[in-house]
Amino acid sequence: MAGTIAPKPKAAERIQDAARALFERQGIRATGVEEVCRVAEATKMSLYRTYPSKDALVAAILAEDAAEHDAWMEEAMAPAPTPADRLMAVIEASAEAVAEPGVCGCPMLLAQAEFRDPAHPTYQVVATFKQGCRERIRALAEQAGALDPDLLADEIAVVIEGAIAARSYLGEARAADALRRSATLLVSAALADR
Repeated sequence: MAGTIAPKPKAAERIQDAARALFERQGIRATGVEEVCRVAEATKMSLYRTYPSKDALVAAILAEDAAEHDAWMEEAMAPAPTPADRLMAVIEASAEAVAEPGVCGCPMLLAQAEFRDPAHPTYQVVATFKQGCRERIRALAEQAGALDPDLLADEIAVVIEGAIAARSYLGEARAADALRRSATLLVSAALADR
């Protein structure tokens, strides 16, 4: 309908969106709840009504990121007919993400870099997520017939994380190509004797 104004998103949604953007741009610790509320056009009362603490807000954002990542991976693997093809689909999807311009890095690792204490809830959320990603690769490697699926999962996880970090000095395209080549060689070698 022409001339209709879209309804303003609810305060909790605006807060989470503003916090995500600010955390990515300036870091979690460097961003105060006052700034989040100002950008979200919300009150501190609205923030604390939904998120009892800043840590709870961070956890909610990371949980949403994890769910989006899992759905994205499932979608990338869906057309692949075999476990080996699904493993290669994970690698290709990861390379495409690395090649995407303007991304600051993995939001999970950025959060973990700010909270290095293994007992901190943010660190634990990230570690659990990353272990789940590695386990997905390990399960695919096992299903594909890799002789040492744990080793292959470790190697692919390290190559993916390394490519994410290398974007800053190799550029997106070179880091993505290096990820594709390295991971493909690892998979080929691991599946050669099956």
